[in-house]
Amino acid sequence: MLILQKEMKKLAVFGKTDFKQDNEGISIYKVIDSTGYIIVSDQQTNRFNIYSREGTGKDPHDHVLIKSLHLSTMESDGSEVVSLPLNSTFKKGLFIAMSTDKSFHYYRWEDMMK
Repeated sequence: MLILQKEMKKLAVFGKTDFKQDNEGISIYKVIDSTGYIIVSDQQTNRFNIYSREGTGKDPHDHVLIKSLHLSTMESDGSEVVSLPLNSTFKKGLFIAMSTDKSFHYYRWEDMMK
């Protein structure tokens, strides 16, 4: 379970049951001020879990799992995402993840959200 805290005040809780063991490599895909996606690596399953950034109507700090993606990374420790259009290939942004062998994997955002 991942809990983000600031001065011992709970800011967000997610991933209570969505990970096999380690949840690492958090990236935030920003759409507008408070909407978008939170992407977290599930290392042992070689997957990435994608959560809503804005939470639910009842609790803005309760982030719902939208989907889980199996990508080509192996036990990814880190990731980064850009939500701006970069060029004709990455029209809605770019997600980058690193495998344990230090190889980098690049994904078009629109492919991840199909």
